[in-house]
Amino acid sequence: MRSDPEFPHLSTALSPLLMQELLQTTLVGQLDDQRHGLVVGSCVIGETRYKPGKSCVLSYHLQLHDVSTGSHHEQVVSARLCRPDEGMAEFDRAKSIQLFRVPRLQSLAYLPETEMVVWSFPNDRKLTHLPQLLNLEFLAAHLSSKLALIGLDGSNEIETITTEVLHYLPERSCMIRYRLTAKRRSTGESCALTLYGKIYRDDIGVEVHSIMYQLAEQMPGSAVPLGYDPELRTLWQSHVPGEPFLWESLESSDALDVVRRIARCVAEFHCCTVRTPSRFDLPDIDESLLDTIKAAEHAYPDLAGRITSLVNALLAQRRSMCWSGALTTPIHRDLKMRNFLIGGEKVALIDMDSVCLGDPMTDIGSLIANFHLNGIRAGADIGSIRKIVDVFCSAYAEAVPWAVSRPRMNWFTATAFIHEITRRSIRQLDNERMQYINQYLDLSELYSSM
Repeated sequence: MRSDPEFPHLSTALSPLLMQELLQTTLVGQLDDQRHGLVVGSCVIGETRYKPGKSCVLSYHLQLHDVSTGSHHEQVVSARLCRPDEGMAEFDRAKSIQLFRVPRLQSLAYLPETEMVVWSFPNDRKLTHLPQLLNLEFLAAHLSSKLALIGLDGSNEIETITTEVLHYLPERSCMIRYRLTAKRRSTGESCALTLYGKIYRDDIGVEVHSIMYQLAEQMPGSAVPLGYDPELRTLWQSHVPGEPFLWESLESSDALDVVRRIARCVAEFHCCTVRTPSRFDLPDIDESLLDTIKAAEHAYPDLAGRITSLVNALLAQRRSMCWSGALTTPIHRDLKMRNFLIGGEKVALIDMDSVCLGDPMTDIGSLIANFHLNGIRAGADIGSIRKIVDVFCSAYAEAVPWAVSRPRMNWFTATAFIHEITRRSIRQLDNERMQYINQYLDLSELYSSM
């Protein structure tokens, strides 16, 4: 990857060993003598979002070892890489926000060696209410005032709460699972329930709540929104049983039946009616394709020429195609294997944050590309992946009341390999995905030629 003059310390930020040393010194080494003995045993890079020349946000998963007790625990740290001489100003701005005290660590720190500001979880640059959502004392009081929201009446009282962070995207969102026990005051009878809270950096949760509410009425078994909490910028939602749909799921004897159920679930979603002003259309795909070229020119110039040729060919192909009769349905905009839950014979679609209106083939192209992505990473051969794709496409075509255009489906799939798979690989600085990048580009060419 080519160096970025806007972020000259990027290579250091991407070195786990160097960051392990820096975070040991900055997060632990500056504390008082009573807290010595805490050692950063390992450092693993987590979520990364990189826009070449514009911004870079990362997370690190640290294994902390207490020398005095022999105990270990994990600590997540989010980080923002700054341009030269801008880190201290970012640090000063961050200090103005009340911080949660993290035992034995700095809650906030500035690393001049990398021009980086770091936040110890649950502190976050934009998710300012996150510490409250993990504070059991606060939650007990807060949820007790919202019993109706979680399906209880005033005759109940919350006895216990446990929390589990499921997915954390620094500066964007965090999904937390809550397991509660509540007791009915009159009888002493206890009950257990599970719910989820997703905190956002802004009020997008209002629109997500509206969309989930509409879909829950039309798709039985999907997550039910329990309410949006504007004070905490948090969307509360019900539990959906099941396990994530992973490539390993396709190694079972009923793999093809699972794929057919996935296809019927997508078809059911596309047949729903959703009222929303948000859209994702062909001009948006054009913009994303062109943005992929820019990202490649900055970070991987050796790939930029090929990506540019592919994008130009796809845009020319689109202009030559007939688009009369194109459909508008709800589209998920993040249709990937992990966003399906398999529970016995039932399939549920989750994570509705990006739902809007558009051509349903946008979603189909995304999922086909994701099948290939996961299959390639699992070492599957192209023939077995194509079999999964063919079964899915046939089952989907049988389940929807409209005729599915294979040329359009193939075009959307070819574009997904560029503006989703390739662009995300670059932006997430995902070395594992980048080693397969030419295979993704080959597949884009293949699908565009079908």
